[in-house]
Amino acid sequence: MTKASEAVLEEIWRSLHAATARHTPFTLGYLGTVDAEGAPRVRAVILRRVDREWGELALATDRRSAKVSEIAGNPRVALTVYDEERSVQQRIEGRARLDDSAERERVWVSLGSHSRDLYRSPWAPGTILPAEAGDDVEPRPAETHAEAATDDAAAFERFAWVRIECERLDWLDLSASPQERWEFRRGADEWEGQRIVP
Repeated sequence: MTKASEAVLEEIWRSLHAATARHTPFTLGYLGTVDAEGAPRVRAVILRRVDREWGELALATDRRSAKVSEIAGNPRVALTVYDEERSVQQRIEGRARLDDSAERERVWVSLGSHSRDLYRSPWAPGTILPAEAGDDVEPRPAETHAEAATDDAAAFERFAWVRIECERLDWLDLSASPQERWEFRRGADEWEGQRIVP
């Protein structure tokens, strides 16, 4: 690679890593998957880990969420982040997988209680909530939720750690004049980069 492409690649990884160390505009990204019917699905996710050596990103989600079954059916994913202040967009394409290694447990232990509480619900994401008082449908028993909310082991089983092996990086700097866009593809031993038309 040229010195220019090496500098951009360095900035890509630095910006992604910073997003996991503190809150930055790249902390919140939009993950695209493909459902069983071949339709695109996009949702907001929090970037949790960056491993430059392995070229991987990681995020947490509920094992019962639709994105987990979508990844199982088709591991190809895309992630987009945008920094409005710097006018920089980054797109990442790669393959996702569930990680059930010891790292999953280490991440679980490191989460704050508020984050772990998200996995205590007995109801899967997307489940229709119990009926409000006065509705025709009988609400689910409150004690069912209360009992499950105290079960840390069940919450951990619902916790999924998703790793994305990056295959393509696309960096677009809209603040540059002229605008500057770079594409990097993962080779056998290293990233290969080139400047492309914005």
